[in-house]
Amino acid sequence: MPFEIHPDTPAPDTIREAVARLTPETSARWGTLNATGMLEHVARFHEIYLGQRSAPWPVRMLARLIGRPMIGKFLATSPFKMRRGMRTLPGIRIDASEVKAESFETERARMLGTFDEIHALMGEVVHPLYGRIDADVVKGLTRHHAAHHLSQFGVLLPDDPEGPSRIGSPVE
Repeated sequence: MPFEIHPDTPAPDTIREAVARLTPETSARWGTLNATGMLEHVARFHEIYLGQRSAPWPVRMLARLIGRPMIGKFLATSPFKMRRGMRTLPGIRIDASEVKAESFETERARMLGTFDEIHALMGEVVHPLYGRIDADVVKGLTRHHAAHHLSQFGVLLPDDPEGPSRIGSPVE
């Protein structure tokens, strides 16, 4: 099954530029995470995709059964129009009260490091949740997820509802 990646899904360099604009003081436009917690959440998402963090077996089984249609649905939707407050996998859920702003730079480096690892993948990969899948789909999913959360903090915004993404000023 071929997957189409929504044109609003930013390029890797656009994601990196938005992450560079993020500060520990950048406030979320929605949700409970602070900027450090969001970076840790996104890094954990990447670590699952890299096989460095495991998901519970029921999640793995469910992903094998219905994951591919969900991938298509996510990738076909603009990351700026994704539903807010979706359930989060237990392995990547962050308790906002435990995240400290002092670890911001560590989490930024971790997030960008895992992002770069994913973007170095080529060909077909064995995904821990979805099985064999094209590396470009994995890259698209990680850019889509990161863009959703970077828009949560106002550092990555669409030019208009139908247009491509741009770097925005942090929303305080």
